[in-house]
Amino acid sequence: METLIISTENEKLTALKSFLEEMNITFEVKKPKVKKKDRPYDPEFVKKILSTQNEKSIKIDPANLWESIQ
Repeated sequence: METLIISTENEKLTALKSFLEEMNITFEVKKPKVKKKDRPYDPEFVKKILSTQNEKSIKIDPANLWESIQ
């Protein structure tokens, strides 16, 4: 068995997958690793923000601002 590495995307990738399935050829799709500099936010920051989802909060209606915060 040999390994063939092909880099493509979008329509070409969809067509290639369909072709391989029709030919009963097994294949494996691997996503490229995301480099740290490609991540827009610090993982610790994201973790902190997500941890606040279950905390008590107040919803403020901008149309009735003063009534909302009482």
